[in-house]
Amino acid sequence: MPMLTFSDLLSLEGVDPAQVRLVRHQDNRLKPGRLYEAWRSDRSAFERYQSVQQRNLFDVGDLLASFIVTEARKTVFVGLYEVAGITTCPAGTVDVLTGGDVSGYHGYDLRLLDQLGDYTDKVVIDWGAGTRSWVQRAANQPKPVLEIAEQYEPRFPGFREFVRPVDDIPTLPHGWQQVLRAVKGVYLLVDVESGQQYVGSAKGADSLLGRWLEYANGGDGGDVRLRAVARHGRRHYQVSVLEVVDGNTPDDTIEQIESYWKFKLLTRRFGLNAN
Repeated sequence: MPMLTFSDLLSLEGVDPAQVRLVRHQDNRLKPGRLYEAWRSDRSAFERYQSVQQRNLFDVGDLLASFIVTEARKTVFVGLYEVAGITTCPAGTVDVLTGGDVSGYHGYDLRLLDQLGDYTDKVVIDWGAGTRSWVQRAANQPKPVLEIAEQYEPRFPGFREFVRPVDDIPTLPHGWQQVLRAVKGVYLLVDVESGQQYVGSAKGADSLLGRWLEYANGGDGGDVRLRAVARHGRRHYQVSVLEVVDGNTPDDTIEQIESYWKFKLLTRRFGLNAN
């Protein structure tokens, strides 16, 4: 079965691929995913960024299919633009995202078109491994469409509101995993069938995320009572955060905080903590 390409989508929408330039935005001066984040949260800032280029790359009347590389390394379509005019950036002009001086650069008046609007932030293409040019002609480069699905990643809810089944941890949004990988702390497991609770702490590599992945992958984390109940079949736990600590907090301090929570919640007496 032939693979759907982005050129096919253009043709289906009545747009001639020969008139379209494919533009893939990725800037090593910015952290991975920053451009996509800007597009999601401050569209005008992203559009000002993409409208300024050092080289004269486009002509009036050109159509630009814009793509952004996300933190997950996906090349996502974000809009079809028409070049309505070209100017020169005046002295003292600063790039809105990088903060660099762009005086004398080419400024393009880009108008967002309605065509392909239904595919915005949904189409992911394969730009091609080792393909270095970030501007290409659509007619000469029939990029395969890898997926058509909402790419929006919901914001991390915060540690106070975070509650998830342990089995969902491996499939959490990438940004959420990065947050949980970055912090140590004390957490609560609740057996969703029995209601029994277990207080634990994350001090090692990958912090909270690493610890929870052990449980999601069928491990017991070395915990005596968790291992005992697992002999009767896999248990299903809900996980939440009780307290996060600074990354430089010593392990023994984290263990003291863990002990406080065990005392408060009586998890040694009525729960799953053996000590």
